[in-house]
Amino acid sequence: MLTDYANLRTLPAAIGIVFAVASIYLFGGIAGLTIEWGINYTLTTGHALWVSLAAYVLAFASSETRSFDHYEQWEQVAIVGGPAVMIAYQHWTWFNDLIVTNEPHLAILAFLVSFASYAVLVQ
Repeated sequence: MLTDYANLRTLPAAIGIVFAVASIYLFGGIAGLTIEWGINYTLTTGHALWVSLAAYVLAFASSETRSFDHYEQWEQVAIVGGPAVMIAYQHWTWFNDLIVTNEPHLAILAFLVSFASYAVLVQ
């Protein structure tokens, strides 16, 4: 049983947790994430986007594939789709309004698209 966990790729898993939390925050699933210990910093959606994208790049760099050409075409679409949805949500008012108007359904769908994109990336 212990040998099953010996092959666990811990870096992509840890980065995946950071990506998931930042993405959930970005799409409104978590509200008011604040670090109190002397800095009183509250995470903004803009910073959540940057954290998500940084985690995405780090996951790609630590994946075994490390080349966009090694993915099938549908996987390439999925890999590009996740960050595209996150960036559009943050920077295009009409896209943000569309998701916010249809909360929670479209916000959950947007998160699932971004997380599925991450899952395809780190396969």
